[in-house]
Amino acid sequence: MRATNSSALRLALAVPLMCIAVPALAQTPAPFSDYAPAVPAGQTKFSVADRAAIANVIQAYALAYDSYSADAWFDLFTPDAVFVVGAPGGVPVVQSGDAFRKFWRDRLTTFKTSGNQRRHVMSNITFLDQTNTTAHVSIVGLLTNVKDAKTFSVLTSLNYEAWFEKVGGVWKIKTWHDFPESNPEAPK
Repeated sequence: MRATNSSALRLALAVPLMCIAVPALAQTPAPFSDYAPAVPAGQTKFSVADRAAIANVIQAYALAYDSYSADAWFDLFTPDAVFVVGAPGGVPVVQSGDAFRKFWRDRLTTFKTSGNQRRHVMSNITFLDQTNTTAHVSIVGLLTNVKDAKTFSVLTSLNYEAWFEKVGGVWKIKTWHDFPESNPEAPK
């Protein structure tokens, strides 16, 4: 992992600057670590179309973010979405509303001009619970980076947990927990 020269890239994990007031969370912000699905993993009482749509939202999350397409990325979330980010050993930062959108739009703009090309490789999507209008999902993957089209590196493994809501027939992210298993911005 290489250190970046932009302090703006470190802000996502800088707790005091990002805390904002949001409605109480039903879920305690913490890294996903306990596999306890509400139904057996092999059960077949679910909509295949809904699962495919949710998986597509997850893949679109990665593609929009990695393409620096802030508007497309924000469109994947409900208007009242809650985004929680935390680094190992740090206090989770809860974001919502305008502060959430401003911070991530600025971050994507910074990445676009930094010479870094990030790729989110979403490889393990597990449905923990699903109804006709809600879903709870664990996502595991890798975050990679290419610096100035020359140096490839794996930055960290990803540990995401997400709650989805079907809004007007379209699945959206209601809550997203982003807890990488190491700090991708920490110098080595």
